[in-house]
Amino acid sequence: MKYFLTAIWAVICIGVLAFSHIHWNQQVAVMAVETPVVTQEPSVTDYRTYLEMAENWPETAKAQLKLALEAEQPFKILFVGSSSMDWEKSVSQSISESFGSDKVMTSFHTYDQSSKAFIAENKQLELAAEKAQLVVMEPFLLNDNGKVKIDATLDNVTQMIADIKTANPDTTFILQPSYPIYLPKYYSEQVKALEEYAAANNVTYLDHWKAWPATDNPELKDYLNADQSGPNEKGYQVWAQVLIDYFVNKKAN
Repeated sequence: MKYFLTAIWAVICIGVLAFSHIHWNQQVAVMAVETPVVTQEPSVTDYRTYLEMAENWPETAKAQLKLALEAEQPFKILFVGSSSMDWEKSVSQSISESFGSDKVMTSFHTYDQSSKAFIAENKQLELAAEKAQLVVMEPFLLNDNGKVKIDATLDNVTQMIADIKTANPDTTFILQPSYPIYLPKYYSEQVKALEEYAAANNVTYLDHWKAWPATDNPELKDYLNADQSGPNEKGYQVWAQVLIDYFVNKKAN
């Protein structure tokens, strides 16, 4: 009798264990069907925020920014020009703080030489090696003043753009003049020719001169060094603010 009860109890235990195992498997299967897989992909809303901040950019640059965001790769802006671009820290900081340095990177190349010397030394290949999606160029107008005729300057600009695009076909360009000076002569003609060149070649022209006092207004001298060799602190702030407002659309913040 004792062995018979032990056998019955063993059968009951085995049955309970088998039932529990089957029930557990069924619950796991249900959970696997009902629990969705969560993927961490950037939302359309996130993309929209960055694209709204880039509202002022050329359309081709905005398209490249969207592709970079989707690929989770940084978008690169390269600023190129003469040594008068001493606003680089404030502009770079503003762009980095707004977009995040992992989303939009900035770099700067400045040269204290004419556009003729720049091309002769193949410095444009240094720019191409940066592989920037957007190049903002101040093409040495003041450095060329009195040394290189404007037609030759514009030919050099064409060469810079062509060589960079050969290496990076999707690069977008923005042209801007150097700082204004009081009562310019030939320099004002150079700046006008650059703006016309940009329009004729479908290149965005960033006219920061509109934010300064007019070139025939004596107040302009308050924004420049005494010998007009460059902007003073007040002048750099004006130039920098135009760039910051352009590259970071404040309405998106």
